[in-house]
Amino acid sequence: MGSEAAFGIASVIITILIVFYFIKLNKVYNFQSGLFLVLVIDNGITSLSQVVTWSFRRSWPACPVWIYELSSYVYFITHLLMVGFLFLYLFSTIKIWREITVWVRAAILIPISIGMLIVLSNPFTHLIYSYSKDGVYHREAGIITTYLTFIYYFSLMVFTLIWYRKSFSIRRHRQIRLILGLGLMSVLVQLFLPDVKIEVCTIALCGFIMFLFVQNPMEQIDSEVGVFSRQAFLERLKYNMLSRKRFDLIELMLPDFREQTVVLSNDEKTVLLRQIAEFISSVLSNGNVYHTEQTIFVLEVIRPEAREVGGMIRRIKTRFEEPWEVAGKKIQLAGRMLRLILPTEAQDDQLVLGVMSRFEKSTPESRVMMASDFDLQTINRNQKITGALARAMEKKHFEMRYTPVYSPGLERIVAAEVSVRFFDDELGYVYDDEIYSFAERSGHAVQLGELIFERSCEFIEKNDLKAHGLSFLGMHVHPAMCLQYGLMDKLKDIAHAHHVDPHMLCLQISEYTVSKASKGFKENLAKLSGDGLRFCLEDYGSGFTSITSIFELPFSVLKVNKSVMQATMFNEKARITMDSTLAMARELSMMTMVEGIDEEAHFKLISDMACDLAKGNYFFEQLDEEEFLRVLRMSEEKDRKEGGNSAL
Repeated sequence: MGSEAAFGIASVIITILIVFYFIKLNKVYNFQSGLFLVLVIDNGITSLSQVVTWSFRRSWPACPVWIYELSSYVYFITHLLMVGFLFLYLFSTIKIWREITVWVRAAILIPISIGMLIVLSNPFTHLIYSYSKDGVYHREAGIITTYLTFIYYFSLMVFTLIWYRKSFSIRRHRQIRLILGLGLMSVLVQLFLPDVKIEVCTIALCGFIMFLFVQNPMEQIDSEVGVFSRQAFLERLKYNMLSRKRFDLIELMLPDFREQTVVLSNDEKTVLLRQIAEFISSVLSNGNVYHTEQTIFVLEVIRPEAREVGGMIRRIKTRFEEPWEVAGKKIQLAGRMLRLILPTEAQDDQLVLGVMSRFEKSTPESRVMMASDFDLQTINRNQKITGALARAMEKKHFEMRYTPVYSPGLERIVAAEVSVRFFDDELGYVYDDEIYSFAERSGHAVQLGELIFERSCEFIEKNDLKAHGLSFLGMHVHPAMCLQYGLMDKLKDIAHAHHVDPHMLCLQISEYTVSKASKGFKENLAKLSGDGLRFCLEDYGSGFTSITSIFELPFSVLKVNKSVMQATMFNEKARITMDSTLAMARELSMMTMVEGIDEEAHFKLISDMACDLAKGNYFFEQLDEEEFLRVLRMSEEKDRKEGGNSAL
């Protein structure tokens, strides 16, 4: 048996095994799994044609040439299609076809369409290959188009892996690189050693690796409970929403599971969860059950009828009125439910996930909650901001903003506070208040803080702000940064790398952050303060910090919350409190800053107080870099003309 037959037969056997186990194990069908099956079958057809051709050559010496031509015809058609399908499969791990823009679709389809036209025309043009009368195969000049098509799509796949690298886990990234490497190797062997028919077998082997590690149907199953996993739910939800299929979701939450099962061992808890999963599965007549978290199940009801769904919900509620029995112990559990009618009540998967998240955090209610119980507009915006923030973080698309800080005593700008915003095509500008809030939820808070700090250092170095009379640049420290081991030393290293005087940097820490700070963090503050960095206690008066924080921690600036400032306008007791606070800070050698100076009356009020710094819309709003530098130069010029040279 020649290598052509051996590799072809091996490929056919691998293909049959993959298709068999794919049909047997794959439970969640979507765009990606469909592409995978097409890829495997496509290569199987190529392999089969290779084996059939070898058989004819072996047993039928007088075989008509047209049979060989047909075999080659099938080979080139299936191989060319496979290249396009392979790229689509890789891309579908990030986006499915309905999400792809028209231009990207054109970039995917046009080259493969041109290549297919050339191949399909070969019986008339013989551009790709030809056979002599004695059945000898000849490569023609046009065969280069098939290799150029491969290079094009292989380049697209490499670009996708690089551009969307953060969308893949490290393990998945390595697996895909291995598959592409094997595919490239087989093509090169086929190019330089055309008689070694290893390509189809290598592709079949790649398909087997994809099935085990990338497609991996076992990842769709929650091994603990035996129903579908969270990953399977997310894939199916996205597929259903983009397909605009009518379906219902019922989310079942067990809010007191952890409290009620403290008497159970881990194995007994698993048994209890399996009981619940089996009961839910028996209730659901047409659909799927998912275990998305330990205490959460989701029922996907396909082609639902209102009466049918209502009956399911009643049966579940009735069952949870009775205890569950595990190892002779009776466990009474509460079961909260949310029902969503999709896609009528929510138009995309992110909104659905947002509603489910709000349901999980909402106050327990005995009734079944619906989409109408939630502010969908706010949830939708929140989900979009979360996605937009992730994209902005990945590409570092943030615009730095600067708010001048004014000195009533010196009558000029003496400092500035840093903030950020980013632009989203759908949301418009998203500003720092929302950015900080959503950065905490998405886990980007520390990364964002580092980015702002480094850009602030770059800004100081580039514009020599100290020479322009600026005393410091203030930036917000998020609570999550307090818990990051070694972060403060890292910030110090960043400042040193940009040749920035640490005294020019003022880290603003809120009362809330101080109340959550660990002993180690407080020690770091003292150490970094000794190295020259300034610290500002902001939001003073919001009620989170005890008075001891003022003299225990190395704060050089005390920023009074704007609510205190506004109360001072109408409340004599608030005025006395403000005066006392400012006087106390001065006695402790701390500068004071009052924020919320939004009108002339506010400015007149603080002008009569022992206030060092003021900030608010009465002076300036947030400015971009160019406008801030222009305003700073104007303030500097005005101060020079009036003969002022005092510094903070």
